[in-house]
Amino acid sequence: MSDEPRPAPFNADELTKADSDAISAFLKARVQDLLDRHPAGSAEARAARALQESAGTLVDQLNLLFHDEDPETLKARMDAWNAVVFTVWLGWKGTEGYDVKRWRRVQHTDIEDAVEGARRLLKSREQLAEKKRAERAHP
Repeated sequence: MSDEPRPAPFNADELTKADSDAISAFLKARVQDLLDRHPAGSAEARAARALQESAGTLVDQLNLLFHDEDPETLKARMDAWNAVVFTVWLGWKGTEGYDVKRWRRVQHTDIEDAVEGARRLLKSREQLAEKKRAERAHP
């Protein structure tokens, strides 16, 4: 079992308001289910209300970040998306309605950031391989 959602095969600039709306609707339905099953004032209903408020705040913050594609906005969108995804993933991964293909952790703001990340990864792996070759050559 992993301790975080799988990385997304898409970037922050590919997220849309429709993605936010879908994950928000999923959260609202889960909270409503909790509220329907527990009496008002119970610990469970209070926890559901707290989740509703905190998750709603996260979604609201995400929704403010669809107005442009500036690098700073894309970084903030990525961070906001990941916060919402972690909230959903922790409680409901594998349940009915959970979108395993879309609700994933975004690692890059756009394609250029993804390419640069791949370059950094390749360079670090090349350096590691070179170090191992040197260690084998001179034990």
